[in-house]
Formats: sequence, C-alpha cells, structure tokens
Amino acid sequence: MKQFMVVCTFRPNTVNEDVTAMIPEEIAQVRILEEEGVLKGVRVSVARDKVFLDVISNDTEGAEATVRRLPMSKWWDLDTYQIAMPS
Repeated sequence: MKQFMVVCTFRPNTVNEDVTAMIPEEIAQVRILEEEGVLKGVRVSVARDKVFLDVISNDTEGAEATVRRLPMSKWWDLDTYQIAMPS
C-alpha cells in the first residue's frame, strides 16, 4: 500500500449552507474510512476552500475512489499525489 495526499478544492459556487448541513454525514463517513485504515488524516483550509486528505491505497485510482466515498466529494475537484514518508 502507498500513501497519497489528495487535495480537494471546492468548486466555485458551492453553497456554504449545503456544506454545513452535510458535516454530520461527512464526519460519520470519515470515521468509517479511518476504521477501514484507508483514511489517515483530514485537514481543512477554510480560507483556501480546500480539504487535504491522507489516503492509503495501491494506486491513484483507488485513492480517488476512497475520497469519492465522502459525501462532500460531489463538490470537489481532486488533485492526487503519491507521497513518501520521511525516513
């Protein structure tokens, strides 16, 4: 398994109230993915309209498939990078 950083950018014209209403559902799904061991971290930059996800997968497609399981992903454009942990 490899580690990926998936940078999720909210698309223009995303309605903040819709995002806020979905937070409980998003948190529940994050916990499920963490329990499965495929999601290792979530960081949010409200000022930049971005979410940074640490994902474990065999490949880029699998990492993005994991992210697409999150409810808010319907509002995101994804940039996915395989990363190496410092030794």
